[in-house]
Amino acid sequence: MIAIVMSYDSRRGVGELSPEGGGGAIAVFVSEVERAGLSTLIAGQRLNCSIQTDRARKRSFAVRLELL
Repeated sequence: MIAIVMSYDSRRGVGELSPEGGGGAIAVFVSEVERAGLSTLIAGQRLNCSIQTDRARKRSFAVRLELL
């Protein structure tokens, strides 16, 4: 899925992505940013990613990030 970085706070290690085709915000965590070999994300960047859902918290988050 293609997503756009809406915000990322490197001090807190969390941010939000917006799916390019529309839909609700998706969380992105520092662990996935680092796993992708990145040091930070910048608002407006486009990413290819997969979505995983935490059913207990009913929240989606991005995994397998790749800059486009």
